Amino acid sequence: CNMKKELLYDNLLNAIKEEFPQKTNLVNALVDLLCIEKEAVYRRLRGEVAFTFAEIVTIANAFGISLDNLVGTVTAKSRPFQLKLVDFVNPMETDYDMLDQYIDILGLAREDDRSELIDCTNILPQQLYMKYKYISRFYLFKWLYQCGTPGKTKRFEEIEVTDRFLGIQLAGVEEARHIHNSYYILDPLIFHYLVNDIHYFMSIHLIGKEDVKHLKDELMDLLDEMEKLATRGYFEETGNKVFIYISSVNFDTSYWCVQIKNYHISLIKTFILSSVASLDEGTYEKLRKWLRALIRSSIMISVSGERQRIAFFKAQRELIQNL
Repeated sequence: CNMKKELLYDNLLNAIKEEFPQKTNLVNALVDLLCIEKEAVYRRLRGEVAFTFAEIVTIANAFGISLDNLVGTVTAKSRPFQLKLVDFVNPMETDYDMLDQYIDILGLAREDDRSELIDCTNILPQQLYMKYKYISRFYLFKWLYQCGTPGKTKRFEEIEVTDRFLGIQLAGVEEARHIHNSYYILDPLIFHYLVNDIHYFMSIHLIGKEDVKHLKDELMDLLDEMEKLATRGYFEETGNKVFIYISSVNFDTSYWCVQIKNYHISLIKTFILSSVASLDEGTYEKLRKWLRALIRSSIMISVSGERQRIAFFKAQRELIQNL
């Protein structure tokens, strides 16, 4: 128990020192924040005197430190996650910062021939659809419909995104192709879910016929691209390998795990576009082990699974054609 308390205290000290790498700045900030003398701050930083619970809460609130994360790192059955609530339609600088951070990590894959992505998904993989204008807009539209302000519903045609956001999307598509091995495990009804959504929004007059035609054309193009990708088994731009599977079971949500350099990222999809994310290596290993087991019970349609691949894409084209 004492060991856990010491580790928790160490985690707190490490977290606040990350905010203030220079000790002088940290001491002055804590003096002002906690209204105590400098010597009292030094004693706390040296571990001679413990921060009180009230002081810990004050520090956490001021410096944006997650108490759940601090506790989670010392609990065997708990792992820290953070909910990344990006505003995708009206992004602020903090939203762009979160998106840019992820793109920066993806960019490290260019220097890592052991990088890996596993995407187990019941919506179209972002790394594949984000370069398509109308498909990307549809997911933004659905996100805003479900997560936006009640009573202020926008029609599909009214959804606009900034040039900067579009640039981040395209950068994500490009950098993902530099990941050495990518595994996509698709829910067998992945296109059924999307078509059902489009029919629903048509029925309540939030998507017009012209926009449905654009969506239909792009989905056909995406299917062509996915089939060529599955046939080749690698990204043409980079030569990096791609493995595509159809799961034998449906998913309740989507899961990613990404390993690049020293980063081990676990992502669980929430609210359509948002994710809860963890950089905890133990969480990554657990999720990766589960996704690897799921691969073993799925049907590979890339490279060798020709019969299953042809049948799958034929069925999806018929489904989209009937939109």
